[in-house]
Amino acid sequence: MNKRFVPLVLVLALACGGGGGDITPPNGTPSDISSMNVGDVRVLLPVDIQNGIDLPAGSGARDYIIVVGNTSAAHDVPATFVVKADKSTTGVFGIEAAGNLSAQSGVQLKQVPLPRTRQEAVENKVRTFERTKLKLRSRSAPFGLSGPQARRSVLATQLAVPNVGDTVNINVPNANPGPNLTLCTDFFRTRAVVASVSQKAILMVDTLDGPPSSLFTQAQLDSITQEFDDTTYPTDVAYFNTPTDVDGNGRIIMLFTGEINKLTPPGNDGGFVGGFFFAGDFFPPTGDTEGDHCEETNEAEIFYLLSPDPDGTKFGNVRTASSVRQGTRGTIAHEFQHMINAGNRFQNPQVSHFESTWLDEALAHFAEDAVGRAARGFGDLQPFTFAQVLPCNTPCSQANDFNAFFFQNLARLSSWMDKPDSFSPISDEADTSLAVRGAAWAFLRYAADNFSNGLPRTFTHALSIGPDTGVKNFNAATKAPLDTLVKGWLVSMYADDLGISGLNPKYQYSSYSFRSVMPPVAKVILDQTVASYPLRIQPIGTGSDNISAKNLSGTGSYFRLTVAAGAGAKKVKILDGSGNVATFSGEHIYVLRVQ
Repeated sequence: MNKRFVPLVLVLALACGGGGGDITPPNGTPSDISSMNVGDVRVLLPVDIQNGIDLPAGSGARDYIIVVGNTSAAHDVPATFVVKADKSTTGVFGIEAAGNLSAQSGVQLKQVPLPRTRQEAVENKVRTFERTKLKLRSRSAPFGLSGPQARRSVLATQLAVPNVGDTVNINVPNANPGPNLTLCTDFFRTRAVVASVSQKAILMVDTLDGPPSSLFTQAQLDSITQEFDDTTYPTDVAYFNTPTDVDGNGRIIMLFTGEINKLTPPGNDGGFVGGFFFAGDFFPPTGDTEGDHCEETNEAEIFYLLSPDPDGTKFGNVRTASSVRQGTRGTIAHEFQHMINAGNRFQNPQVSHFESTWLDEALAHFAEDAVGRAARGFGDLQPFTFAQVLPCNTPCSQANDFNAFFFQNLARLSSWMDKPDSFSPISDEADTSLAVRGAAWAFLRYAADNFSNGLPRTFTHALSIGPDTGVKNFNAATKAPLDTLVKGWLVSMYADDLGISGLNPKYQYSSYSFRSVMPPVAKVILDQTVASYPLRIQPIGTGSDNISAKNLSGTGSYFRLTVAAGAGAKKVKILDGSGNVATFSGEHIYVLRVQ
């Protein structure tokens, strides 16, 4: 990874002694922020602050959030700087207290599982293999879809639309996250029995795990396929496009297999692997060159999912049927987006690359959110509070939905909010970092709320079909440059649901009340004593002579400048290591007047 470090110095000098959006000061001096009204947001470039950000002496108390943003489109380009400030007795905060939690104070999250880091590790290996070892556009037309190259897959030949009780040969890629993952040549051959068939799903159980009736009740099996038909399939299709049908049966196969259980070490309580999709299953088993075929292929749309192990004797961890049912709901929604996205690109001869890691994962986490909203009857852009999304403190359907579809995204986002300077939503580290994934989901969620013309499904559909990838794809769908998107997102992550008078609605989320939903989740994930809004904000001029700071491209560092009534003039300078005005690539300073 190519990283360029740009040293900066941010200096605050203290002299002795109706808003509503982006504004241009009437006196033509953008560096003078005293003319800002509450709710105003000002964007400053290095050329605007040759002599610093000015705050002349004033009689009233004022409160500003200053975000040093890094909007370089290059991945993981860091800038480091130091904040130097005179001492001050003004009290400000780095983490804000939560709002009124009285309505939700009885709800406990102690038993909610922490983010499934093992799931991310396995998925990282699978997605990396796809991007580096499988070749799109390796023939003149897509594989196995129509025309002279059309073919029936092995599974399609065996099954067509199968009956419950049918058994078939099937391959399972070995996704054990070792150093030399070779999914197309390292796989397990097994047989599976069909246990439930619906309009859009075929549920199979690995025969090595035992008869389906020894693992699930038939009602549980049918509930899995029925939820896929009623909620997951129509929601993901509405947001991301229709999936491929390389096996010609019009359905998605769900294989519950102990090979997924083996990916979690015995006795492990630090997360589990719920399952995955592998794009190699689109490809034919033979070909002309490396990457244009995959020996493992089932030539079918298939998920590999965790299997019940009721007493833990087979695979070392107890997995009841109910816990497997609950634990794979979000996995199916997430992996179905990956399947649709990869299929969109697989069948388009103009596409040469799978989607970039950060955006592919952002869309898959968005799918969890979208399916959860559909399950709960929430609108696409409906903001909800914590009490609305989790209204009960005992096992109930709402709690199950919260755990399956909402909690993981909020947990990842809390990790970013705790260190917003260190993790960027467009980072190449989205394959390994939970905080990056949380930021990527929130960044995409913000764009869908504010840059989709009220049509988030149309917006995500455009993202999922390409042909571009990453930032270029994101900019094309939003019809906005990266600096505009980063600005709006960074300001919104502070200002959302705070009730700042005069604030432009584009600095708010339409789909979440983050000031409500984040504190209870952050209290658990960040081990806080008291629930608080977890966004880290470094106070300027509150007793620290030197504050070392940094940020990465695509994110920013938050600072707060609180001015007491009758305070003297202040000046904020952003300098490089040589004492000159900093001019690093993508430098944007966002100033929000809060009070």
